[in-house]
Amino acid sequence: SYLVGLIASDGSLLDQDWLVNITSVDERYLRSVRWAIGSRGCIGKKRNGSGRLAYFLNVKSKVLWNRLVEIGVTPRKSLTIGALAVPDAQFNNFFRGVIDGDGNIRRWRHPTNGREQWVVRIYGCSEPFLAWIRETTRRVWRIEGALHHDSDATGKRHTKYTLKYGKLAAKILLAECYYPGALALERKRKLAH
Repeated sequence: SYLVGLIASDGSLLDQDWLVNITSVDERYLRSVRWAIGSRGCIGKKRNGSGRLAYFLNVKSKVLWNRLVEIGVTPRKSLTIGALAVPDAQFNNFFRGVIDGDGNIRRWRHPTNGREQWVVRIYGCSEPFLAWIRETTRRVWRIEGALHHDSDATGKRHTKYTLKYGKLAAKILLAECYYPGALALERKRKLAH
């Protein structure tokens, strides 16, 4: 379920050769993902759009590729992905994968009262996918998230959406998702704790 969340948010299915791709700036993390799924997929280097070095994990597996499609992850999914077949009992692992993929965890001190604040945000271009996540977190954990669209979309090809969980909701979902021993991107695990 973690892998499904990671691929649904920040991975891709390539049409040719049953290839599943995951990209990260953290090579060690990709090695731990590869080990966790029992794959011998290759890890390579590439430059992202801003020229920053990144790593990719390519897993060639017809079984994995077809299973992801059955769940609802498809090639060219960024704008078309919607609700996925993820069991409620595994939603915490799925959601951790989404956070590690296209999410962020931010903490800061409130400038006027000095109290610690935090927020969890998930970014994407598919409103139905983020709306499904929002409804599932409401049903499973009884927490509310706010779904926003990019108000400055003029001249952009696609509207971008942000699903935002404030302090109390973030506290609940981070405790559910980042439990001891769970596979996670280390920098986000530290922020979650």
